[in-house]
Amino acid sequence: MPNLCVSCHFNPPVVTIFGASLREDTIRALESQLPLVTSTAAVPNKEQPKFTFVQKPDHWRIELNQQYCNELHKSAMFLTFIEALKQEGWMIRASNSVGKCDSEDTKLFFTRS
Repeated sequence: MPNLCVSCHFNPPVVTIFGASLREDTIRALESQLPLVTSTAAVPNKEQPKFTFVQKPDHWRIELNQQYCNELHKSAMFLTFIEALKQEGWMIRASNSVGKCDSEDTKLFFTRS
């Protein structure tokens, strides 16, 4: 059974996706949707952040610098991941959140049968 972990660090939002591979169209869809669910308005003429593939260990990473997520927008970001990954057959199995002084780390764990 393949596994996938989406790790979100707030604020500013930094997202890392570990585990099984994802389709390129899922990554591109997340790239276009994630800046829209932050608390901060995106600058229209500025190039939007992109996921980059990093090796050792293999994972996707995007940094939404100069963006902010309040509690409502953090939930919207999690929902964006759940809906996008559901299109590939991934189901959320667990989540974990740890708060530190001015930041928060949340992990979403997915499986696909």
